[in-house]
Amino acid sequence: MKTETIEQVGGAANKVTLAGAGMTGWGWLASNEFLGLVGALVAVGGLVVTWYYKREANKRLIEEHKWRVVRLRRGLDSDTDLGELGAEE
Repeated sequence: MKTETIEQVGGAANKVTLAGAGMTGWGWLASNEFLGLVGALVAVGGLVVTWYYKREANKRLIEEHKWRVVRLRRGLDSDTDLGELGAEE
C-alpha cells in the first residue's frame, strides 16, 4: 500500500472514532442516568449550602446568647416585668 493511502485510511478512522465518541457522549447526556446524576449532584450541593448557613446561624445564636447572659448578670437586661427581689414598692 502506498503511504498516502495509509494516511488517508488512518485519518478517516480517526474521524470515525471521534464521531463515535461524540455520539456516545451525546447519548449519555440524553439518558436518564445523566439526569439522575445531575439531580443527585444538585441535591448534595443544596445539602452543603444548607448545612453551611445553618452552622453560621447557630454560631450567631450562640454569640447572641452569650452576650444576653453577660447583660443579665450585669443587670443591664431583665427577662421579666417583675422588679428586683427585696425592692420596695
